[in-house]
Amino acid sequence: MPRGPRRRLGGHELVEQLNAAVAQLIKENRKLKRQVEKLTARIPKRAAGTVDRSLRTIQKRVQNALSGTTKKRRRRSVVSTAKKRVTRRA
Repeated sequence: MPRGPRRRLGGHELVEQLNAAVAQLIKENRKLKRQVEKLTARIPKRAAGTVDRSLRTIQKRVQNALSGTTKKRRRRSVVSTAKKRVTRRA
């Protein structure tokens, strides 16, 4: 495996690589959805709400990661809680 700088992909090659990656993600997504359906069918009704909520949360996180846009978060004001050091005299 060569250790030098990586060759930059041209426009066409980059599009092909991205299409392959997207196709792989879609394939994996379908597989995961089938697994979720199988597992959801086994869950008792009272626990289904919690599972649905968890799955929706995961789905939102994946969509946000794939969209590439990030929300700007407000910075919290940092309150200094550092205490003065006390030096002992012997």
